[in-house]
Amino acid sequence: MKTILVIGATGMLGKPVAKQLLKDGFHVRVLARNPQKAQQILGDGFDIHAGDVANSASVRAAMKNVDGVHISLKGGPSEAEFERMDHYATRDIAQLAKESGTPRITLLSAYAVRPEKADTPESRAKFRGEQALKASGVPYTIFRASWFMESLPLFKQGKTISLIGNQIHPLHWIAAQDYARMVSQSYKSDETLNKELYIFGPEAHTMGDAMKIYAEGTGLKVTPISTTMLSMLGLLTFNTEWKSMAVLMKHYERWGEDGSAEEANRLLGAPKITLKEWCEKNR
Repeated sequence: MKTILVIGATGMLGKPVAKQLLKDGFHVRVLARNPQKAQQILGDGFDIHAGDVANSASVRAAMKNVDGVHISLKGGPSEAEFERMDHYATRDIAQLAKESGTPRITLLSAYAVRPEKADTPESRAKFRGEQALKASGVPYTIFRASWFMESLPLFKQGKTISLIGNQIHPLHWIAAQDYARMVSQSYKSDETLNKELYIFGPEAHTMGDAMKIYAEGTGLKVTPISTTMLSMLGLLTFNTEWKSMAVLMKHYERWGEDGSAEEANRLLGAPKITLKEWCEKNR
């Protein structure tokens, strides 16, 4: 039984990975600032260690005798917080993994993380985090995922769902369940080592079309708002989340998908859950 340490296991995208690893027979260790809360979120069966990515001693202790580390961290909304979580935390975890002889690291990234696309605090921090992981010398698998279906409810406000910016690019929306299965599968093969794998769902929809599918039969109304307007509202109300979201969505106005999921699908099995299927189950 291999032991995998999941860092960020209580988050929206870390939780399904931790649960899938457990389901697939791995011993799953979790680093959590609040172990009691983590146990309530995750349920039974997890080896929960108290700690924080800012405390290297706690990370080192949790990393003892593991067969792999999965990193699922989310920074922001400030530039300093993106750097702290997406760059420095990834760098420090990788260095500790090197010191402890950890055989591999898996990292959740995003499809638009490339040097020519690093035009926001988040994309720059993620790119630097990827580079730090590669420089550590620890064998890695980086998952450059498209938009997650689970992000759609985050755009809801009351009876509306906000379409922010001019989002023209078709996106292969991925269900967290499919992604979690692929992460778990990656720990069963050395073919996935030292690769950046693009994780795309089975169908492509623009963000506007995806929101319409999500809104069907719910009474929700898709309401467009420009990135400029959202940024102004953020400034006027001192809402850092809105300002950060405006920057993020401006980024995705520019950049569509240009990677290929062929290798990931060959090695890990192609995602199967369609957006309509996910919506029918999760609205």
